[in-house]
Amino acid sequence: MRVAYKELMEVLGVGYLLGSYETCPWSAYDEDKAITCSAEVRADPDGETIEAEIQMMPDEPPAGKPPMEQMCLITAKKVSAAGEWEVKDLKIKGEPFDEEIYNWQEKCCNFFRAAIVELQRDIVPDIDDLIERELNIKEKQGDQRGSGGGKSPKIRAAQLLDMKQKGGF
Repeated sequence: MRVAYKELMEVLGVGYLLGSYETCPWSAYDEDKAITCSAEVRADPDGETIEAEIQMMPDEPPAGKPPMEQMCLITAKKVSAAGEWEVKDLKIKGEPFDEEIYNWQEKCCNFFRAAIVELQRDIVPDIDDLIERELNIKEKQGDQRGSGGGKSPKIRAAQLLDMKQKGGF
């Protein structure tokens, strides 16, 4: 998935072009669960790398757990002099994402944007639900349907007429 910088910003939910050192943050707090979710898209100093991150921070972390858990980290890099960008890396809950998943680059941007939509509504997103809904980890080869084949049979009109004249096969 190679896209222009403006399109990358749009698919990540940023409404404008980030400059060097700039960030676009979001956050929401859930009183019932006593947890804060924050997300941001940030640009590096050279304008060559973009990172998009989602973090969960419980008010009181469980014993043995860190005070902040990184739910998602997307790294995109400028890959051409023409200004094309490409998602190069994805980590979900600190683990590298399976790049064998069909269309993983676009799906990770959809996942991030879905989380941002929730945060903009002041709702802490259900990350597991978004993973299931947006990343479709179960599918390895995309949306391939049907029983194979792929070619339509070639039937000439003369063959059909011949069937009528001879009374069948």
